[in-house]
Amino acid sequence: MKKNYFKSKFFEHLTMAIFFFSAFSSYSQTTYNIDDPEDLRNVIYSPGDVIILKNGTYTTDERMIFLGSGTKENPVTFRAETPGGVIFTGGPRLTVGGESENNVKVATGEYLVVDGFHWKGGYGASNFIEFRNGQDFAHHSTIQNCVIDGLGVEASELAEDLADEQITKHRWIVLYGTYNTVINCSFMNKVTAGAIVLGEYSYNAFPDGDDGANNSCAEVGHTISKNYFYNFEKLTEKYGTKANGDALSNSGDSETIRIGTSSYQMVNSNVTVSNNYFVQADGENEIITNKSKGNSYLNNTFRRSRGSLVLRHGSNATVEGNFFIGENVDGTGGIRITDSGHSITNNYIQDCITVLSNAKWNNGITFIGGSEDADVACTSDDVSNGYQQTENITVSRNTIVNTNAPLFYNTDKGSTDPTGVISDNLIYFQDSNANLTPVISGDTETAYNNLGTALTYTGNVFTGSTLGATNTGFSEESGITATADGEIFTFTGTGVANKGADLGSNTPITDAMVGYGIGACFTDYTGASIIDGNCVIEISESINVSGLSPLSSEAGSYDITVTANVGWTAVSNNDWITINVDSSTGDATVSLTVTKNESADSRTGTVTFTQVAGGDDIIKTLTITQEGADLTSLFTLINTGTGLDTDKVTVHSFSKQNDSKSPPELAIHSLDKDLDTEWTADDGSIISGDFKGDGEYVIYDLGDEYDLDLIRFNTTSKSDAFGVQIWVSTTGTDAADFTRILPTTGDLLFSATNTTDFNQYEVDEDALYVKLIGFGRFNADGDSRESAWTAITEIEFYGESTALSVNDFSAIEGLNVYPNPVNNKVLFIKRTATDFNAVNIYSLLGQKILEAKLSSDNQTNKIDVSSLESGVYFVEISNGKQKAIKKIIVTE
Repeated sequence: MKKNYFKSKFFEHLTMAIFFFSAFSSYSQTTYNIDDPEDLRNVIYSPGDVIILKNGTYTTDERMIFLGSGTKENPVTFRAETPGGVIFTGGPRLTVGGESENNVKVATGEYLVVDGFHWKGGYGASNFIEFRNGQDFAHHSTIQNCVIDGLGVEASELAEDLADEQITKHRWIVLYGTYNTVINCSFMNKVTAGAIVLGEYSYNAFPDGDDGANNSCAEVGHTISKNYFYNFEKLTEKYGTKANGDALSNSGDSETIRIGTSSYQMVNSNVTVSNNYFVQADGENEIITNKSKGNSYLNNTFRRSRGSLVLRHGSNATVEGNFFIGENVDGTGGIRITDSGHSITNNYIQDCITVLSNAKWNNGITFIGGSEDADVACTSDDVSNGYQQTENITVSRNTIVNTNAPLFYNTDKGSTDPTGVISDNLIYFQDSNANLTPVISGDTETAYNNLGTALTYTGNVFTGSTLGATNTGFSEESGITATADGEIFTFTGTGVANKGADLGSNTPITDAMVGYGIGACFTDYTGASIIDGNCVIEISESINVSGLSPLSSEAGSYDITVTANVGWTAVSNNDWITINVDSSTGDATVSLTVTKNESADSRTGTVTFTQVAGGDDIIKTLTITQEGADLTSLFTLINTGTGLDTDKVTVHSFSKQNDSKSPPELAIHSLDKDLDTEWTADDGSIISGDFKGDGEYVIYDLGDEYDLDLIRFNTTSKSDAFGVQIWVSTTGTDAADFTRILPTTGDLLFSATNTTDFNQYEVDEDALYVKLIGFGRFNADGDSRESAWTAITEIEFYGESTALSVNDFSAIEGLNVYPNPVNNKVLFIKRTATDFNAVNIYSLLGQKILEAKLSSDNQTNKIDVSSLESGVYFVEISNGKQKAIKKIIVTE
């Protein structure tokens, strides 16, 4: 069944008047009755205080400042005498927040409520209503049952801006802080650029400025619910374009709702936008813009709104239960997808059409092929304003009806294949519908082939059109029957069971609902006053769980904050995660403990928080990522010394080094443990038909044969990747002796860019010699060389010797060499393990003097050493995996 996320009432069956005069009077510390909006700033309010502004029309344009400290049980409330009884015609701004004096906080800005006001006309401002007072932000605070209608621009300001070919930018509601709410408000007739509701995250990400600590993993948790957004005018139509035909500046910064910004897309937002009603929300092509992580867009209705719900930046969004009713207005669309981990399910898209303009962007569901890194970690500030790769998405159980370009593939921003699952969607066209297009299309004839084939398609059905591509994940079902259910359709017939949106009791929001549960209770959908509206504020049931940054590989305990107004239970889904609190009736602090990760691979686990049965059935999942153990802690470092005198690993040879530079950049510098020195060489030649050339090399002598586990190297910091190969040999240093081990696929191994961090590669290879070949630096696609120079700062080898030392000879059971000294020119070798059958005898200088094979039929073999002169030798006995070495003396 489809969930109604706002069905339970916090104040059951109470009118607003009863709520304020009865419920609050018992809690109120002080009631302040004022008749001048500027008097609001005279007091720092305390828990339970109520400030009542006398009904009337106020022409002031002075800012109202509302500062105080409430609690969950006893908020501070600033309200109109009766809902809608206070009308502001001068456009006074409002500040909601805390207060500090001499770095001491005198008001927390928590649990402040603004209720029942009507801003009608007047002029806007850059941040009209903002949830902060300087650096003192609001938290758990609410604006409810308010109307902002038709804030304009002073004529002189507008004329000046248009002369500069730009549009004045006013943001109406700017949310700072955490866990703030915009509920049951009406926002109408906006004629300026800037979002109507904006989640501003610069201070969430870096409270002490961009040079301070990154706080982006902390949850934001705002709620935007049951609001009415009407007639955000298309600004390029209202004001025209620049002289050259381009859009006026700021026209593209006109989202109805924007959650986050590109620069702070890594913020763990977890904002809920639900049950809102958008009508002619035309400000720009992005009606809602997602620019942060973990947000949910639930049960909203978009009607005649020219644009789309756009997942622009930020991962793990949930888009569920929304209605997109285009009413055949050109420019209307559904959902546009960029970045990763999104779940897009149970949405209904009908009669949307974009033919005359912006057809690349507003379609049924639009897939973007961006190339920037997806899913930016909350611990990172390495963000891009470009289009991220679309990865690991779920697009399931959506219904798309009479909508042109139901599934559209846009290569305008790149052709990196999206990945994920497209399943059980239903696409329907009525006979001769004017919006008819193939189910699958794109911005070029090859867009689907270039962009859409890496997705997994299964169980999708369509009728009334052609598919437009070859894809076995779709079936054409001619027996589908559409039955009108109000303005939408339900579907029956062959092949439609469990296909398309599971709507349950969910229906589109209509104009008739405005004032009666949607928007403010004292105006209807046209903005006209009503007196019979429903002024009950139904507070959503909620469970919010704070996030965790990726954890180190070590064992540890971490506190999780759960903020809830319902009962819940919690369970860990992994044996390496334990929690100390598994249930509560509201807020709680949960201590989460993880064991040490003994693996080099990172691991991900979850804790599920589930609402106690009987409410909205909320389920929240906390994802915990624990880093893998440092690879260097798992393996033994071979080259531990200076690389000059004390280290076994040496430079055997090299093809070229930059010894003419001062200081010189020598091959030996790659072993000296000094990050300020490096080996460089330039490969100026290109082999015909080979873009990379033949490369320049260094051969490293490990000093013994090793089973290599890890090779790592670092380079100088460059924006282009260095292309290298790594080869190994157990025999000699001729080219034919080496076998390439890295890369395992492709032609080149590309280093990380813009860093001097080590590039690490796990291997499992025997080696006596390692050959690194550098080919220079390459472009992002790895198919064109940008520079012939290679620069290796340090290289390290990890592994275990495959040979036993002289002192470990007896470790191989039953192995014996006698007599010693050898004086009769015959050496006997006895071994229990007959797989030790290869014998090599070396001089003290390491020269191989003699080699022999032992019979596998006999445990005792004799070796003729009559050719050896008197002296000291080393006998090496091997089974191909281990070597035993014994020093012997040969005498006359």
